[in-house]
Amino acid sequence: MELLDAMLSRTSKRDFEDKPVPKETIEKILSASLRAPSWANSQPWEIAVSTGKTSEFIKSNLYELAKNCAPINPDYPFPDAWPEKQNNNIFETGKHRFEYIGIGREDAEKRREFTLSNYNFFNSRTAIFIYLEESLGAWSILDSGMLIQNILLSAHDSGLGACPQAYLVAYPDILRKAFDLPRNKRFILGISIGYYKTDSIINGVKTLRNDFDDIVKFYE
Repeated sequence: MELLDAMLSRTSKRDFEDKPVPKETIEKILSASLRAPSWANSQPWEIAVSTGKTSEFIKSNLYELAKNCAPINPDYPFPDAWPEKQNNNIFETGKHRFEYIGIGREDAEKRREFTLSNYNFFNSRTAIFIYLEESLGAWSILDSGMLIQNILLSAHDSGLGACPQAYLVAYPDILRKAFDLPRNKRFILGISIGYYKTDSIINGVKTLRNDFDDIVKFYE
């Protein structure tokens, strides 16, 4: 797959086959992704890959906390509010997604079920978690974003689906317990990854983007 084709055709997948991804495939994806640039080649990121019993432990505990409305405590606080333009993008994306999969605005229970499916890795057996040493700052988070984009594109190129999820790091103490990590390791993001269901309606959703001319300005 050509790089530009991958960039234009990749979408987040939210319904996976109950099928394991070979370790060799994950290793290939991550080995390529670790070529991401970083400040002075500092390479600040650390990665934990959950499979098997570890994934089951994480899923069950995250799901139970979320189902019981336990207060989230992410290592990097989620935004409390967005500027108007970004808030509109978020609203329209959510509206489009629920309309596409046929869940009405009034159907609170189905919307809740859909949200809770995040914590189950959307039925995938595998997730990739990115974390940092707590003393690292904003530039290292930016660097990690470039790593994450590499992972998403490499997964797509390998015929896999992937979905970057803040939900998976909403209860980071569960992750530290699962991976036997100290408190000074702080989680940025989780990525569900696996073989996605090609006939699942949710996997056909393609989110919109702002018009090019509204974003890009040339100055001569």
